[in-house]
Amino acid sequence: MTDTRPAARLFTIPSGAAFLDTLVDSLLSGELVPGFDPARDPLALADATIFVPTRRAARTLRESFRLALGGSAALLPRIRPLGGADEDEVLLRGEPDAEPLAPAISGLERRLAMTRLILGWAGHVRREVLKLGPDEPMAVPASPADAAWLAADLLSLMDQIETEEADWQAIQALVPDDFSRYWQITLDFLKIATEAWPAYLAERGAMDPNARRSALIRREAARFAQDPPSGPVIVAGSTGSVPATADLIKVVAHLHQGAVILPGLDQTMPDDVWDALGGAANPDRPAVPGHPQYGLKQLLSHLRASRADVSELSGSVAEHLRDRERIVAESLRPAETTDGWQAFFKEPVAARAGAAFADVDLIEARNEVEEALALAMALREAVENDRTAALVTPDRTLARRVAGEMRRWGLEVDDSAGRPLDQTPPAMLARLTAQAALGGLEPVALLALLKHPLTRLGLPAADIRETARALERAVLRGPRPQDGTHGLLAAIDAAEHALSTAAHVPRWRRMKEEDWARIRDLAQRLAAALQPLEALGRQPGIVAVAPLAEAHAEALKAVARDETGSDLALFSLEAGEALAKAMTGIMEARDVGLEIPAADWPSVFDALIAGSPVHGGVAADPRIHIWGPLEARLHRPDILILAGLNEGSWPATTRNDPWLNRPMKRDVGLEPPERRVGLAAHDFAQGMGADRVVLSRSRRSGGAPTVASRWLQRVLTVAGSDVADAARARGTRYTDWARALDRAAGPPRPAARPNPKPPVAARPEQISITSVETWIRDPYAIFAKRILGLDPVDPLAASPGAADRGTIIHDTLADFLAECSGPYDAGARDRLITLGREQFRDLEAFPEVHALWWPRFLRIADWFIGFEAARNPRVSRRHLEVAGSISLPRRDGVFRLTGRADRIDEMTDGSLAAIDYKTGGAPTRKEVATLFAPQLPLEAAMLRLGGFEGIDPARPVSELAYVVLRGGSTPGDYAPRNPEEGGIGDLADNALARLAGLIAAYDDEAQGYLSRARPKFEGNVDGDYDHLARVQEWSLGGDDEETA
Repeated sequence: MTDTRPAARLFTIPSGAAFLDTLVDSLLSGELVPGFDPARDPLALADATIFVPTRRAARTLRESFRLALGGSAALLPRIRPLGGADEDEVLLRGEPDAEPLAPAISGLERRLAMTRLILGWAGHVRREVLKLGPDEPMAVPASPADAAWLAADLLSLMDQIETEEADWQAIQALVPDDFSRYWQITLDFLKIATEAWPAYLAERGAMDPNARRSALIRREAARFAQDPPSGPVIVAGSTGSVPATADLIKVVAHLHQGAVILPGLDQTMPDDVWDALGGAANPDRPAVPGHPQYGLKQLLSHLRASRADVSELSGSVAEHLRDRERIVAESLRPAETTDGWQAFFKEPVAARAGAAFADVDLIEARNEVEEALALAMALREAVENDRTAALVTPDRTLARRVAGEMRRWGLEVDDSAGRPLDQTPPAMLARLTAQAALGGLEPVALLALLKHPLTRLGLPAADIRETARALERAVLRGPRPQDGTHGLLAAIDAAEHALSTAAHVPRWRRMKEEDWARIRDLAQRLAAALQPLEALGRQPGIVAVAPLAEAHAEALKAVARDETGSDLALFSLEAGEALAKAMTGIMEARDVGLEIPAADWPSVFDALIAGSPVHGGVAADPRIHIWGPLEARLHRPDILILAGLNEGSWPATTRNDPWLNRPMKRDVGLEPPERRVGLAAHDFAQGMGADRVVLSRSRRSGGAPTVASRWLQRVLTVAGSDVADAARARGTRYTDWARALDRAAGPPRPAARPNPKPPVAARPEQISITSVETWIRDPYAIFAKRILGLDPVDPLAASPGAADRGTIIHDTLADFLAECSGPYDAGARDRLITLGREQFRDLEAFPEVHALWWPRFLRIADWFIGFEAARNPRVSRRHLEVAGSISLPRRDGVFRLTGRADRIDEMTDGSLAAIDYKTGGAPTRKEVATLFAPQLPLEAAMLRLGGFEGIDPARPVSELAYVVLRGGSTPGDYAPRNPEEGGIGDLADNALARLAGLIAAYDDEAQGYLSRARPKFEGNVDGDYDHLARVQEWSLGGDDEETA
């Protein structure tokens, strides 16, 4: 049968021409559609229909029409994005018997339903892999959050199959024996999915969104073929990568007033290179789907047309832009044809490469941070010169960094990709609310919630922030409270009691009576707000997702409600509206039947809302933009910046999904992953046609070297080294500006070692024997603690540490020895363990710490009973935790030395033994002898001077020893530290004389409190005040400056 359709009307606009402006000019001039002359009839434009790839292109095209028409009155054409078919018009003008399409299933319902399927499949997979029978228990359950993330991957595959119109049923024909056990299990699941999912959609009376979109496009194409519109129909800027779109293009191309405009078809490419691309037109050649022209070649093959059938709409394209387009096209030719470069280098266009690339700059930054700042400088320059500029990159992290850098100058950038919903303030508040309520009110999550700018709990903003800080200081810094709001309220009561009875309260922790009232009121408000979620969290077993979402929404609104009772601040802007829509969508999908443990809801909620973009919300500067590669295809700013040109970023790394490998994808008719590379290459080639182009990449990313994009490497190679060097030279000004922007005025200078010299009157007049060691090793710590009065701030939710373990064991041994003087037998051991159990009761809130320390204590108890049994015959009396002090002369008065000895034994021979318990490492004999560890020698001196009440100073000191109690393979150890040369009396006298010299030295105002005074201890950076002294900075500086 003879085809009576008109010949296809095909056009292309080269990359060097402004696509949308050229489209408008050719339509208004009548060049595009013969006989169509809107100049004679202002209403004629209204009969035209134009399809463009994106909504942004549609908006920009309307603006192009307005500019081209000037002040003329006219009705604009109907401009629609591809895929946005007019469903009502299709129904009215299409086939009379056509039924309306089923509605598209919502994205959230899809995710929830597929998550439920995957949770069931996860158990099936584990049983298959582990070869478990149906009645055998499975120890490791599937994570609902992992299932939700995996559902997104599977839905992405389903979308690809629906979009490319591959055959799901072909999966059934794959031969399982050809694949590994893993792939057999995957195929088995995919069979279930292909049966269960259509059944679910049929039950719901819904369609997959991509399938519905393709069906609408096909109905639109059928309508055009059956009842052609009276006005022109134009498809512009599409490469026809979607089969339904390709069919629509085919119909439009043959309409009497139809036209198809292809973006950047290379009509100068030699025929042999064109044939080397392979595809449907050359089935005998291997396909090259990664080439920028591959998609257009496939489309022309579908249209049964050749490049000769395509006319160019170019307007006026500068010669140097045509040369650049030719050089870029030549550089991207298929690898097997690159031998043609030698002939190309002899052509005149190759000699004009310098002029063609004169307006192309290349930024090569040291790392991704410098790249972002250099790109921001390029955009800032454009604003300064009142020019339009657009940053084009698929790297979303780089785009967000550049947008952040632009805020240095108060400039907001319009980002076409929007912001991820899960990274907006309302969604972060929702996440924190769920984490706090269902995670036991973990202190870090609790403070993040209370300090979130949208958290109000019925209070003014200033009040809740101040009270949250008070709660942090009074309750949350230190051991973690018990779980939940009831645990928090109990912790508040306990903290108030503890601080009211403590002998010393650090300044940062001091509270007034009204502070406690405000803290308690805040906790009660929080308990009321989180009650719906906490109640579900206490339920055993699994909970349906819809009630979880409802309770979550109720709690979220209560958290965000201000003092007037309004929660509008949470939902008023675009991000809040998107969050409300997401939570409503989850609640409306209650029929899906997904049930999860309540504790998993925060991570599942994260997975469900991830990836949802939020657009708008900022007043962006109209001169600068951030676009994705697709948006940039049809737009032409004054300056186009192609950024992130590294392998793995642009082009992205090709990867297979977890469901189908390459042979499987080929067998079901899916395009290979390299097809996406080809589309990205086409976008890159189109961008290179802009008047002014800036290319950028970073040499390192994440600390690792990067590889320049294959396209960039090829373009620079073909253009020539001189052209590449010139482009780099022009781009260095941006990196120079970036480096200069944050560069210090002079070379960096590390901080000098602090050596403060306060007035003598401000210096301490007494010190404990345990602090003398600190005074010798790190005088700055004494300055910070005793003179400035700075107490270390406890960490949040601190687990008990070594100091707490030492206190517990010290107190247990002291209580035991106070009531038990022998015999040290099994009964004594039982009593020691009973006392230990009472002391360890406070650790029950830290089960992992208790599980580690309690077995160690039992080993210590066994060793200690044996130690005391052996020692007891030589001991007549034990003095436990005994306090003492002595007075020493100083320049203007006296200086008091105080101390509390762990234990002083009166021996049967009339002598004394000074014993100190250590649950960590004990000082060496040399450190004691050289008085770097003077505690025991100073105790001996105090004993000799009568510093401990009730102990006869006439008794000689015969032992200085540490009892080391670790509870490990060696549970305990008796470590004597008597001097090897001289007696204990001499050592005590030397310690006292050294202390007197120290006191005298610091009575001189010229003596400063130097940080880490002893070289041996300079490398220690774990002191409480080392961060204030900036030890890590000055210790690397190579100076020994002792400046205040």
